[in-house]
Amino acid sequence: MRPDMLAGVMRVVCLVAPVLFVAATGTKQSVPPRPPDGTYVYRLSQLGTEVGRSTVTISSTAAAVTVKETVRIDPISAVASTQHDPQTLIETAYSADFNLLKGAQHTAVSIQRGVAMVRVDPGQGADIKADPSGPLLLLADNLVGTNVLIPATLHAVGAKAYTIAVLAGARTVVAKVVAGPSTARPDSVPSGDRSLLVDANGLRVTYWYDPRSYRLDEMDVPSQNFSVQLVTKNSAVQVIGTPQPAVTPVPTPQPHFASQDVNFTSADGTKLAGTLTIPEKSTGPMPGVVLVHGSGAVDRNEAVGPNLVFLQLSNALSNAGYAVLRFDKRGVAQSGGTSDATRDQLLADVRAAVAWIREQPSVNASRVYLLGHSEGGELVPTVAAADPSVAGIILMAPPALRLSQVITEQAVESVAPNRAHTTAQKERRALMDILAGRSKPPGYRWLRSSLDIDPVADLRRVHSSILILQGERDVQVLAKDLPRLVTAARATNHDVTVRVFSGDNHLFMPITSGEPATPLAALHQYLSVADWIDPRVLDALLEWLNTRSKLHPR
Repeated sequence: MRPDMLAGVMRVVCLVAPVLFVAATGTKQSVPPRPPDGTYVYRLSQLGTEVGRSTVTISSTAAAVTVKETVRIDPISAVASTQHDPQTLIETAYSADFNLLKGAQHTAVSIQRGVAMVRVDPGQGADIKADPSGPLLLLADNLVGTNVLIPATLHAVGAKAYTIAVLAGARTVVAKVVAGPSTARPDSVPSGDRSLLVDANGLRVTYWYDPRSYRLDEMDVPSQNFSVQLVTKNSAVQVIGTPQPAVTPVPTPQPHFASQDVNFTSADGTKLAGTLTIPEKSTGPMPGVVLVHGSGAVDRNEAVGPNLVFLQLSNALSNAGYAVLRFDKRGVAQSGGTSDATRDQLLADVRAAVAWIREQPSVNASRVYLLGHSEGGELVPTVAAADPSVAGIILMAPPALRLSQVITEQAVESVAPNRAHTTAQKERRALMDILAGRSKPPGYRWLRSSLDIDPVADLRRVHSSILILQGERDVQVLAKDLPRLVTAARATNHDVTVRVFSGDNHLFMPITSGEPATPLAALHQYLSVADWIDPRVLDALLEWLNTRSKLHPR
């Protein structure tokens, strides 16, 4: 899900990554090479289109190296400052003032003896300890300023493995420096630059830097189609910021099922990892559900900021008597492969998941359902159209238009009306360049394989039961486009149920009152508000499944 971030085909997923703290291992080196003092202007781009700029100022004294940043993505802005030890470049303190849709927020971090002490106004905080394998802490977040010294710092301490402690939920992830860039050298990167590739539990980030000064020239996140590029030195540019996620995710209901980690193999030999939840006190084989995530580097829980969408869904379904398989996308978390998979590879992964769950003795192989969210709602009909033994499909916020059209719609929704036509033209040109192979932004393999797929084509060939769920306030997949999908489904299928939920967003959670209906406002809520899936959605889902699976509600 691209909040993907994210979520589905969400344009702003590049900013979904939560605030991170990095603990590095290695030995100290005196006076390490580092970018010269000065002001650096970075362009932030998604799908090759500029979405903002960041001004970063580096200044050094005998006591500290200070990195200051001014950042803005309408209507969100921030001013941040990070302090570094001048001998090791290890971060010692961080502060940021965010202007969010709900008002101002101040965040302060002190890093001492392998512990990041985080305080977020009003009254939120956590102490996050470094992993034992990485006792030294470095701060990193979504902002450019906390990334510009990463290559220099890792070089200074000789780091090859480190810990990422995620503010949302105060959880940790082991990360590694791996060999080689995740993609070919972009045209925008100087020929003499070196690359540093970091794999953080499946999320891969490539840092391109000048080996003489360790100046950061570009940072790419291929799975999120996002890049940061140094454009010039300047004195003052207003720029981009992102909201902080909530500290603690919403808890899940009391489980009445058992969970077990599982593995299965896709058609090309890629090993995929997931979780199977099996209801307690079941009598005989039970119906099964396979959850299919949206686009981007998404884990089995479909985590979007503090919101664990698939964890909530699987808990509700298994509490109601369904065996549920959810899995990490290839290249993410415990699954093998790389996260720049093509559409055909993703389809093969779904088919492998279906084949695996049908083989389980506890599952009724003739009662297996597919649930796809966002991009998953486009993949599921293709699988079901070729496999008539699929008992039924559930499409949650499925795109009704080609991905190229969805991306263009999202771009237009994010700008003022007088800029809509120019923005749409620019977006279409960028997408045509990708389709023609003239442009290769991060994630282009997935984009080229998915941009021109019409989601109604395979939906017309599905003859098993169909449930379509849509949030009325969804700004990633618009409710106004839904009739096109419904018309196609009902052209050849007599069992199509459609439900639209007033006030719900792309994650089927209520929109916060007073926030504008824009992708950026949705992003802010995804990352900062831990919430429940709308109970109306769960009720509709279970009612539909219970009727078709002949399972009596518990």
